[in-house]
Amino acid sequence: MNSGVGDMSYAENSTIQIGDPFKQKMIASFAKTARQEAAVDSFRAAICPTKMTIADLGCSVGPNVLQMASEIFEAIEQASHQLNRKPPEMQVFLNDLPGNDFNTLFSLLPEFHKLRERKLQESEQEQVHCFISGVPGSFYGRLFVSKSLHFAYSSSSLHWLSQVPQMQLQDGSEVPLNNKGNIYISHASPPSVFEAHKKQFKRDFSLFLKCRGEEVVEGSHMVLTFVARRSSDPSTPPMGCYMWELLAKALMDMASLGLIEEEKVDSFNLPWYEPSMEELKDEITIQGLFSIKKIELFEVNWDDNSQEAPRNDHNYNPMAKSAQTMAKTVRAALESMLKSHFGEAVIEKLFERYCFLLEEFYSKNKSEFTNILIVLARK
Repeated sequence: MNSGVGDMSYAENSTIQIGDPFKQKMIASFAKTARQEAAVDSFRAAICPTKMTIADLGCSVGPNVLQMASEIFEAIEQASHQLNRKPPEMQVFLNDLPGNDFNTLFSLLPEFHKLRERKLQESEQEQVHCFISGVPGSFYGRLFVSKSLHFAYSSSSLHWLSQVPQMQLQDGSEVPLNNKGNIYISHASPPSVFEAHKKQFKRDFSLFLKCRGEEVVEGSHMVLTFVARRSSDPSTPPMGCYMWELLAKALMDMASLGLIEEEKVDSFNLPWYEPSMEELKDEITIQGLFSIKKIELFEVNWDDNSQEAPRNDHNYNPMAKSAQTMAKTVRAALESMLKSHFGEAVIEKLFERYCFLLEEFYSKNKSEFTNILIVLARK
């Protein structure tokens, strides 16, 4: 993700995670109750713990990270008060890849702690010690000491794979995908492309569950939200993949103008997969480490199309606003990958074209895609 707090940074373009507090269909807002309830259930299962250890897996950077942590703190503090218990000390580990912008994230901590102290003073509640640390590393591997986590959650991360999928030959060797003109699974992709993505996700998600099964204590909970697809039929494209089909079209348009090489488009594939609910249930059952307490699909709408035009602004275009928001978010997430593959010189023109295609798409379609919410309990 783009670092810093500039106009194209992820910190400034992650509103789909939290969104406007009045728009309850944003991802983190939708999952807020589930996260708080699961955290409290973990607290109750721990039987009067003096400390709770919590992990945010794939935290990235931005105010949404600390907002979610704060919501969990408040839920546990309230539960402690209702049970007439002393609130536990709380340790939160913020995890992401080593290249994540932890510096920007940590710079938000002083103000975060000041706000917490102010809230506790206003409510006349006892001071609760909360400690926040960074843990660089891939969650497709071990990150924490065995049986040390009481609660873990991950928001909008598990659709990212550990690597770009490869096609496996009969002799067991692997070769790059043959996905000409595309950067993800599309109508034009051969079945082998879907199978490669599916197998990579199965390997990754299986490893994720095994590692967390080692790290969380018995009776603890985990809440996951990420992009998914409604249909179990692989020929039915996921709702969210329009983002990648339009980005692929923008790249091919630039190739037709000679601005980039078509071969470079053919060799660029995203490490991304949108699983079906059936795939997820099957893998959770196969691993046998967690029981499913809740699993449901929900739609996320960028919602700008429903906004009223600002007063006295007769030129306001809601489709253009939605397109700009989506384009900036995708750029914040993918710019480093695109620069390393295509070069920095093409980025501005690429996203101008991409924004135009998104606006055209939103004039005929809803700006939404499907997410899944899963609440798991360690057996």
